[in-house]
Amino acid sequence: QDPALFSITYYLTQADADLGGFNQLPLPLVNTTNPQQIFVRIENVNNSSCYDTTSFNLTVFDSPVANNPGDIEYCDDDDDGDDTNGQSTTDLSNVTPLVLNGQDPTLFSVSYHSSQTDAETGTAALALSYYNTIPDQQTIWVRIENNNNTDCYDITSFELIINRVPEAFNSELFQCDEDGNPDGFTLFNLTEANGELTGGFDDRITKFYPSLADAENDTNEIDGNSYSNIVNPEIIYVRVINSITGCFRISELTLDVTATDSTDTFLSLCDDDGVEDGIQTFTLSDASAAITANITETVLLKYYASYEDALLEINDLPDSYMNTNPYNQILFVRVENDNACYGISELQLVVYGLPQIETEEERIYCLNYYPETITLDSGLLSGAELDYTYSWSTGEMTQEIEVNEAGTYTVIVTNADGCSKERTINVLPSNIATFESISVVDASTNNSITVNVSGEGDYEYALDESGGPYQDSNFFDNVAPGLHTVYVRDKNGCGIVEKIVSVIGFPKFFTPNGDSYHDFWQVYGVGSSFQTNSTIYIFDRYGKLLKQVNPNGPGWDGTFNGSKMPSNDYWFVVTLEDGRVFSSHFALKR
Repeated sequence: QDPALFSITYYLTQADADLGGFNQLPLPLVNTTNPQQIFVRIENVNNSSCYDTTSFNLTVFDSPVANNPGDIEYCDDDDDGDDTNGQSTTDLSNVTPLVLNGQDPTLFSVSYHSSQTDAETGTAALALSYYNTIPDQQTIWVRIENNNNTDCYDITSFELIINRVPEAFNSELFQCDEDGNPDGFTLFNLTEANGELTGGFDDRITKFYPSLADAENDTNEIDGNSYSNIVNPEIIYVRVINSITGCFRISELTLDVTATDSTDTFLSLCDDDGVEDGIQTFTLSDASAAITANITETVLLKYYASYEDALLEINDLPDSYMNTNPYNQILFVRVENDNACYGISELQLVVYGLPQIETEEERIYCLNYYPETITLDSGLLSGAELDYTYSWSTGEMTQEIEVNEAGTYTVIVTNADGCSKERTINVLPSNIATFESISVVDASTNNSITVNVSGEGDYEYALDESGGPYQDSNFFDNVAPGLHTVYVRDKNGCGIVEKIVSVIGFPKFFTPNGDSYHDFWQVYGVGSSFQTNSTIYIFDRYGKLLKQVNPNGPGWDGTFNGSKMPSNDYWFVVTLEDGRVFSSHFALKR
């Protein structure tokens, strides 16, 4: 009908529709009940009396929400004969609860489609047991619709991912029966087989199990770093897992315990690095030939600080290794070929001590004793002489040698371990002193003596007493007049030389009373050995010559022509043999 000729209005009752113009429903309309009957009036716009009425039921159906389930991932299986092709049969009904996410499954139906168009039109639904046609990853479309009104629907999609099962390989580990009991049981590091088990792929991890059922169910996992076998040989089941997808395949690891063929040996060094602490740097590969003496195959040797490390093949040591236990340490050497163990040998590291000797010494040789000799020895501080050998720079091979020349002498002392230490002895020359001159300042208020000597020695000086005290200075002052003996001693023990010295002096008085003290007046320092030809004259105060005194005699006794001279001052004139002339006076006391 022509909408220009007719108008349509809506009412809640038949009566309102018949009356028209009253209680007309607004548009758009929000229903107040469900379902709700609506009455319709259609009338001619030119004559409202020309109308007709009808009614319809307004029903509102629940609109579903298609919740996105996210990516759906499964590991491939071999139901199609291939678990590495990324294709598998998936039960899509397992996704339905995720799509409904709590919506009433009796009110809504969920279907799956390969395209968006099929989902929107509700056609070509996929079987719930679905085999993906696109390997690895395929987009699946989902339609959820109201069972009472299929026009009420929603769609979404998810990625169906079929992860391929990783490859895994069987492997075998050989371990040495090294615990001293050849029972076929020992310790394994199962992770040593990871390279073969995983094929070398970086995105693979392994887990170890005692049985196939445990491996399938992920129960009773074994610590792969340290495992003791319970039978020999033993099969361990391994999950080789893709660390990204979590998909796994089970492989077998066979454990074999074998007898050993390698040989224990040792390396030794002398502790000659300048610090005698029992620590040295060894080249461990120097022991290779001895360890593999009974093995004909080409093998690999690795060195470890502990037996357990050698068994588990962890913490291997560098070839250049400094021992950590002074003087004696045991290392363990694993000998293998393609992971087949030929043995774990003990390698003893021995640091031998050096001879305990005095390495430096100074000795003195007195040249004045030549050709007498002095004894030089090897300087042993401990041990028996016969336990060592000796090699002197003189060519001699004894513990002691005799020498009578100054110089540097060395001896190499070697112990039974073949370790040596060198001793150096510097023999220094010395000699008894030779007098060169003696200077005397005498006839003064402060007489002095200066002694000049030559020689190779180190000298000290004493006056009048050979036993000293000695002084380093060759100068003596405040020396009393008279005869003195000068002693010169070599500090190095090469002897003492002596010489008598005259120090001229004149007594100030004398007392000729027969008491044996100062009974004669005589010039000090003259006599049969010194100034023998000197002349000595004594005068009274008036110049009368009283006595010519013999320089070799006791002196003047205080008499003149047998008569005692009185107490008084008297004068003397002395002409010494060396030409010096002295005159002065002295007192005679009775």
